[in-house]
Amino acid sequence: MNSKLSLHNISKSYRQNDIVTEVFNDVSIDFLQGFSYAIMGASGSGKSTAIHLLAGIDIPSSGTVLLSNESIYYFSNERSVLFFQKNISLVLQHAGLFAELTVLENVMLKAILAGKISANSYKHAQQLLQDVGLGDKATAYPNVLSGGQQQRIAILRAIFIVPEFLLVDEPTGNLDEESSKQVIDLLLHYHKKYNMGLIMSTHNRSIAERMNHVLRVENKKIVNI
Repeated sequence: MNSKLSLHNISKSYRQNDIVTEVFNDVSIDFLQGFSYAIMGASGSGKSTAIHLLAGIDIPSSGTVLLSNESIYYFSNERSVLFFQKNISLVLQHAGLFAELTVLENVMLKAILAGKISANSYKHAQQLLQDVGLGDKATAYPNVLSGGQQQRIAILRAIFIVPEFLLVDEPTGNLDEESSKQVIDLLLHYHKKYNMGLIMSTHNRSIAERMNHVLRVENKKIVNI
């Protein structure tokens, strides 16, 4: 049975000094595993906030985030680890690779942190690198990679332990047109191959139209368009 990731009665405000900015007001929306979603909106509208809330790295002012109707905020410590290790993975606009790790080690990072490294892990990581044309970079360090190459490694890192949901925040914001196309092609390839839910914030309409569903943040809500 496919999983469901939900924003449930979510409101979110930020306070800076005496100024309160409301981003979301009582938002409820479901995302289903196996489908792809684009979240669009004006700059500063809350696209990234939605991704960060779904990923559990930002906390709502009220409401909750549900995984298959269970609040992620009531998970046990062990269940929280499983959520971040297996249920969801996050790709940000900046690849955020670890400079002191090789490219291969960056790809395997989730498995390393989970203590689940085996001979098959190395074989799988090397095959993924071959698949994206970076097999010869396995023992190199991230500083020798272009921006597009680094983003491809960030994607491989995110899908290495196959998540139910891949959350992606403006993945092409710093890339040229050709690199952007390669990154989106790769995300959609793994979304379909592994039946992941793909939830992506983007300002690019042509990218959004490649997803199953297009949503828009407007008037403190998330609506279908």
